[in-house]
Amino acid sequence: MYNFALNKIEAISGKQQFYDLLIDGVSQYEQFISEIENNPQYYSEHKTILAYMDHVANLNKRLPKKKFKNITPSKENIKEYEFKSKHLRAYAFHLEKTGKIVTVWGYKNRQKKDIKKFRSIKKHYIKSIQ
Repeated sequence: MYNFALNKIEAISGKQQFYDLLIDGVSQYEQFISEIENNPQYYSEHKTILAYMDHVANLNKRLPKKKFKNITPSKENIKEYEFKSKHLRAYAFHLEKTGKIVTVWGYKNRQKKDIKKFRSIKKHYIKSIQ
């Protein structure tokens, strides 16, 4: 069983809260940043995704699907989202009382694997708070 914690993403401020999911004390966001920080293109794209999240947090006009997409499977009642840049992806789900929980950061070429991982982590997290 995992130990989960939420850490507010300070770079995003708005009416809706965004949280980084910590798994066994490890920040998924910080782990990804350490992976890409020496690649200027990826680091810049991660900043772009944060800007999209900030846009959503402030309930601004909807972003195009090529930047922000609802990926919730049918019959699922907890909304799932994908934030996209040219090469990077971030996956989040929304809980009414909490806000958006960013669970997995990844690369376009690993989308299927990352979405599978995202849904597994989401399932474990939801089970842990019930």
